[in-house]
Amino acid sequence: MPDNTLAGEFELDPNNSSDTNIESTNADTDSGASTDKIIKPAVRSTPHFFSSFSYYPKHVKLNDQEKEEEIVLIIRRRFITNTLWIAAAVFLAVIFPILAPFILAFSPFPPPNTIQNIIIVAFYYLIIFGFVLLRFTLWYFHVGIITNKRIKDIDIHGVLYRDVSETRLNLVQDVNFVQHGFIPSLFNYGDVFVQTAGTEPNIEFDKAPRPAQIARIIGDMLKKH
Repeated sequence: MPDNTLAGEFELDPNNSSDTNIESTNADTDSGASTDKIIKPAVRSTPHFFSSFSYYPKHVKLNDQEKEEEIVLIIRRRFITNTLWIAAAVFLAVIFPILAPFILAFSPFPPPNTIQNIIIVAFYYLIIFGFVLLRFTLWYFHVGIITNKRIKDIDIHGVLYRDVSETRLNLVQDVNFVQHGFIPSLFNYGDVFVQTAGTEPNIEFDKAPRPAQIARIIGDMLKKH
């Protein structure tokens, strides 16, 4: 059985002054299609609500954005990776009205009245809504930001826990990516690893869309530092 693994590495070559070119003709889309040349778009696009790959987005600014700093790329996990919890939420929402009559029929307790039924149903779907809101929040705010000066990774592991890693571009030693398995290859997502110098924390963008393109974008900027 073939190993569906795609990997690559991009390092700064001080003897090579040529720029790496990758084109992104549709920067704010979740599509896996891309070409081989990066150009700065003449007109910036506004990221939509479900964007996982936003190249030179407009109307986006960091709280601590520096002078002449420009956001190049905003990355979230490929939205297709949310399929399991979305399917689970839909299943739980649909299965309840199907099973409820059987549960009531075999329940040793007296059947609830109308008010009690409304409370039970409302509480059940409130739990599902809370689950969906939590999972979407964890996806939406789990974000990587690449500017022309630094790389920032914000990992959300729970409602109360946030881990922020940041490094300057001039401290990045190399960038590599791994795309393992049929599903990641089909939907073009994988893990991007940014290795830094010294005591600076290494940065990982997991399940990122277009991992090869992200690595090339960072590699292209490294040559300018």
